[in-house]
Amino acid sequence: MITKISIIHKRLLISLPLILCPLTFISAQSVREEIRLDARRSAGTFLAYPVSHPSTMTPPPEGKKPFFLSHYGCQGSYYLDQQEDYDAPYRTLAKADSLGKLTPLGRDVMQRLDRIRRDAKDRTGELTELGAQQQHNIIRRMEYLFPETFDKSGYVSGRCATVNRCIMSMEEAMVELARLRPTGLSHKASLSFKPYLNPQDKQLQAAKKDSLTAARYQAFAAAYEHPERLMQALFTDASYLKPKKARSLMDQLFDVAGNLQNTDLRNSLTLYDLFTSDEIYQQWKKRNAWWYINYGGCALNGSQQPYASRNLLRHIIEKGDSVILLQKPVTHLRYTLETAFMPLVCLMDINGFGLVTDDLETLDEKGWADYRIAPIGANLQIIYFRRDFDDQDVLIKVLLNEQEATLPVTTDCAPYYHWKDVREHYLRLLNIKN
Repeated sequence: MITKISIIHKRLLISLPLILCPLTFISAQSVREEIRLDARRSAGTFLAYPVSHPSTMTPPPEGKKPFFLSHYGCQGSYYLDQQEDYDAPYRTLAKADSLGKLTPLGRDVMQRLDRIRRDAKDRTGELTELGAQQQHNIIRRMEYLFPETFDKSGYVSGRCATVNRCIMSMEEAMVELARLRPTGLSHKASLSFKPYLNPQDKQLQAAKKDSLTAARYQAFAAAYEHPERLMQALFTDASYLKPKKARSLMDQLFDVAGNLQNTDLRNSLTLYDLFTSDEIYQQWKKRNAWWYINYGGCALNGSQQPYASRNLLRHIIEKGDSVILLQKPVTHLRYTLETAFMPLVCLMDINGFGLVTDDLETLDEKGWADYRIAPIGANLQIIYFRRDFDDQDVLIKVLLNEQEATLPVTTDCAPYYHWKDVREHYLRLLNIKN
């Protein structure tokens, strides 16, 4: 039996491969409209980084040439971390099916989930083929745009957190770079990099969800949890699941729906057809607030969470100072997790993402959206420019996800900034919290 929803499902599958997934956005376009145009953005930090990423670069001031590229990137597309993430919603539907409680759509979804969980078996947390391709393409574009920093007379080093998908992301980039530039490469994963590439701050961790913050978030999220329509579509008895389990199932289905775009099944399966446009936006909204509370400048818990990446920012400054003293080109490739990357972007207040507010409701109106900051494959590139070794006025340009970005520093040559001004600004910021 072909239901109306099944027809919508097929039409959605036809259109998905044709939708571009750029990480640049029209400033006048609301987050809600962006998500309406492409539901995959509602996956937030699981938004798959685009394989193709054209961008226009502002040329540097006359005579200035790049000599150092400092790159900090997240792992590419990967499977969800736990097999249970796939098995739990499947089990719920399979049990209901054994009791004759599933609608035709419910059985269809159960079969889709079975295919998805079998694809993910023994691959949880691993880099996918798409993730590998993203890393190949990102490094290729870096080498194309800034060939001077990859010159064979210089030095390229890769370092990463000791997490499988971070290691594989670095290795995939190095494989591509070895093809483009076969000499002078060094790459390593070590626990010694943990203080800056996978920082842990017990004090900040404890402060993330104090009782008042947790209560505010729970009240906020509850306003966007409405599983009743979906339960009616999946179950012959809409009250089959108690409200708490119904909300949990909806969340589980949405998580799988968002991650699916990162796997080989992305062009043949979708779960987004299960949700209305309003439900997709609401699910994103409560997840976006969660990321803001845990890694952004949320005033509810003291606005301090971005300082979790203070060691990483200090590392950036120290490496900048040291490479300026060298007479050869250098490229540093660093690979970390989104949980270190997002607070770094917020701490540096890139593109205004250092936003401090206690109003979770208006985050998207203020432009704070998780998928704009740290989609899967997110990267921050800091490129240093000078005329020659004797040039004391070093300039930098920052690219967030390969797009020219702004810093909270005064400049007379935007999007370029004087390194001495940037260095002074961030050292002052770091001295606030040692």
